[in-house]
Amino acid sequence: MLFALSREELVASLGEEAVFVAPSGSLGSAAESSPAGRLLTSVGIPTGVFQPQKRNESGRFPLVDERIELAEYEAPSGCGTWVIFGWIPQTHLALDPGTGKIHGFSENGGPVEELHADMSSLSYLAFALHRLLKEFEWSDDEEDEESDFERLALSLAHIRATVSERDPLPFAGRSVWPAVMDDMEAGMWS
Repeated sequence: MLFALSREELVASLGEEAVFVAPSGSLGSAAESSPAGRLLTSVGIPTGVFQPQKRNESGRFPLVDERIELAEYEAPSGCGTWVIFGWIPQTHLALDPGTGKIHGFSENGGPVEELHADMSSLSYLAFALHRLLKEFEWSDDEEDEESDFERLALSLAHIRATVSERDPLPFAGRSVWPAVMDDMEAGMWS
């Protein structure tokens, strides 16, 4: 794992209701026994930017083949068996249990993007963003608004640098993360 996280740390900072932990059996045996699956079923991912995928009637998350029309994507072979466990703006998140990488399927089709080298990278980024939005204090004075946005931009740049140092994937290629952070910097998530 690229980032060391504990459930206790996430819950202490954000609260129990803000941390999603996948139920046992929801990922399937191959995914659940992987390091990514163990993190998702024990530590969890903060909600906010990240939202968990709805599970099938069986209680399992859907596979890519069950949820996505692959003809609309430039997708790697074998991706139909990946588990779709979540959603970030305009993007389904799928776990490749073989590599542990998190891939993004844009709702608009196109190439499938490698978004995170492992689940800890996704969880850490979701945690850092959620915590920033929760703890960021806006001035009451309209004259300080520009200063507020500068502080917010610096905080987001620090998060981006921290993540990129260990995992460059979230901010490479056609990833959705730069657009999400641009929206946050513009105050759209506050």
